[in-house]
Amino acid sequence: MRVLALCAVLLATSAGPLFAQGDSGAPRGPRVRERIEHRFAERLRRELDLTDEQATRLREVAHENGRRRRELRSREHTLRAALDEQLREEAKADQDSVLRLTRELLQLRVEYAESWRREMGELDFLSPVQRARLMVMRERLLHR
Repeated sequence: MRVLALCAVLLATSAGPLFAQGDSGAPRGPRVRERIEHRFAERLRRELDLTDEQATRLREVAHENGRRRRELRSREHTLRAALDEQLREEAKADQDSVLRLTRELLQLRVEYAESWRREMGELDFLSPVQRARLMVMRERLLHR
């Protein structure tokens, strides 16, 4: 049960943008999300073979870092909306504003990568193989 709760936390903090893109409020959205979370939880438990202690610590790290990722996603959403607005009418776009927004989005990507690197460093209680599998599993889920 702990592992399932851990998986839900990891999925919620890692795949938020995925669900936000695909869930337009349609009635089937929550069912699809629930099915994906369940499958991810099963794979995580099986492939990482976590002990109870590892599961607890992983849940704590995911929770702490999830807040940071949500803040970054919120900033990204705001920046993308502003950039989209500028680019709607390209001829009227403020060049300085577009340049600033583009630079900020690129900096945000760097911050996100640094956040990911820090989080992976906090997972020193997992073996290198477990960390690598976790990273691969998250990336695959997000790319779907």
